[in-house]
Amino acid sequence: MAGVSQALAILSALMMAISFAIWSGWLRGPLLERLDGQRASNAAPATLAITLLMVAFGVSVIAAVLAIGGWIAP
Repeated sequence: MAGVSQALAILSALMMAISFAIWSGWLRGPLLERLDGQRASNAAPATLAITLLMVAFGVSVIAAVLAIGGWIAP
């Protein structure tokens, strides 16, 4: 159980890092241009970053439950 929980924790940390990279703009892509010439932000990457962060949170909860279960019943 400890190995699975460590693997899930690493996966969760990786997803959180990717989510931060998307949110900070490293993977966001160019700004969209409106018909009037002004620039607008692209909301799709922000939505993806939030979704990925929530999935990472869920995976980390599962990893924590497995780790605690490994402590209780080795």
